[in-house]
Formats: sequence, structure tokens, C-alpha cells
Amino acid sequence: MKISTFLTTHFRVTAGLLASGLALLSACSYTYVAPSPCATPVVVSYQTHVLPILKQNCYRCHDAAHFAGPSSAGSLGTLNMESFAQLQSYSLPASGRNGVAYIVGNVRHDAGFVAMPFDGGKLSACDIAIIEAWSKAGAPNN
Repeated sequence: MKISTFLTTHFRVTAGLLASGLALLSACSYTYVAPSPCATPVVVSYQTHVLPILKQNCYRCHDAAHFAGPSSAGSLGTLNMESFAQLQSYSLPASGRNGVAYIVGNVRHDAGFVAMPFDGGKLSACDIAIIEAWSKAGAPNN
């Protein structure tokens, strides 16, 4: 057997094995997909999911101690979020514009709504999604 024939045959076999190995590896490859940092629960609970967001981000202006009344204007909140009935009235889709609840339009910073939190910050996309899902479910006290 000539050396050139041997090398050609050997190269073909090696290349074939390499190609087969790569094909096998690609078929068995695993692509890691990180879990979503925001998995909105199927059933959003006011007590478990929504209330902690409100306490952390809204109560500094919208708790009973800072409530200035629904007709006031200024730095004090015109919504007492510690009163569930009052909070719910702002949280139902019919309360806002074009079927968007005031609380949802406000935290999403939608045009025509008052951007909240008032200090220029914005809730995380996860927090907004939770509030929106709760509102769409009828803002239940669960």
C-alpha cells in the first residue's frame, strides 16, 4: 500500500470519526436556560404577593399615617393603601382609563396616569406583573 493511499484513507477515517463525534455531541448538547427571575404565580395572592410590594414601595406615602385625604394635593398620599376597600377601588380595571386600573397605569408609568412611586423610581417588571395579574383577577382580598 502506498503511503499516499494510506494517509488518504487514514484521513478519511479520522475525519469521519471526528464528524460523527461532533454530531453525537451536538445531539446531546444541553443549553442551560436560567429560570425566569419573575415567575408570576398562577393565582396571585394579595397577602402573599401584592401586600409586600405595596409595603416596600408605596406605604411611605400611602399608609394611614401619611393619608391626606382623597381631595388633597401635595406630597402626602391621596390613597390610603392600608384600607383594602380604598385600595381595591383603585385596583379594578374599571377604575382607570381604557380599562386599565389606576394602580396598574400608575406603576407602569402609562401616559395619562400619575407615575408611581412618586419619587421617580419604578417598580421592577416582576412587581408590576404581579400587581397587574392581581388587578385583572378582580383585586381579591386573598
